Amino acid sequence: METEQMPPEISLVLPAYNEGENIAIVLKNSARYLNATNRPWEIIVIDNCSNDNTVSVVRAFIAKEARIRIIQHTSNFLYSGSCRTGIQNAKGKYVAIMDSDGQATAEDLPQFIDKLEKEGMNLVFGWRYARHDSKIRLFISFVFNMLGKLWIRFPFHDLNAGFRMFDRKFMAVATINYRINMVNPELYARAKKAHLKITEIKVQHFERNNGKTSHNFIKIWNIFIEINKYLFNLHKELKKPD
Repeated sequence: METEQMPPEISLVLPAYNEGENIAIVLKNSARYLNATNRPWEIIVIDNCSNDNTVSVVRAFIAKEARIRIIQHTSNFLYSGSCRTGIQNAKGKYVAIMDSDGQATAEDLPQFIDKLEKEGMNLVFGWRYARHDSKIRLFISFVFNMLGKLWIRFPFHDLNAGFRMFDRKFMAVATINYRINMVNPELYARAKKAHLKITEIKVQHFERNNGKTSHNFIKIWNIFIEINKYLFNLHKELKKPD
């Protein structure tokens, strides 16, 4: 097919860690929605040292679809490291990074593209306006959002949403220096310092069908300390003169 031979216009980056139970349906649905855009595309799975069958599942898809590829980390660089690798390797005019746990959907890609293409935005964040998460996860996100407003004046609703999209102009300044399981604050800081256009859109959010994240008080407290330090450091960066 000619579309397969053309340079991708859309790159969809999927950071993955032990998503063997979810990645197949995510890849299947993502390819379907990307085909519906009638634009050349690629999917890049960034495997962050999974110890389940994530890689083998992805390779089975690659055998049937040349527009899907995988990059495997040899060390665990956390979520921000996977996003950095995706940005460095994406070839598209527009690049989306979406979590691979099945809670987001590539069906929302046209909304992102409209903001970038028709409204001239450079960075678009997703907003999980109707979330399907546990109370503890909602509480954690509430605290994250408060800290984001406090330290970096993050003006949007969802500091840690797992879906965002941007253009090549943003990619030129999108350095990710922090090794942490979060990336939106640093992306926002880079765009803000470069005086780029940033906005948000509402995105769909689904229950996680497979895989669970365990939380206890000590773990949550340590996460808050880590995120607070991270945001404070970004605050200092934003305060520096251009």
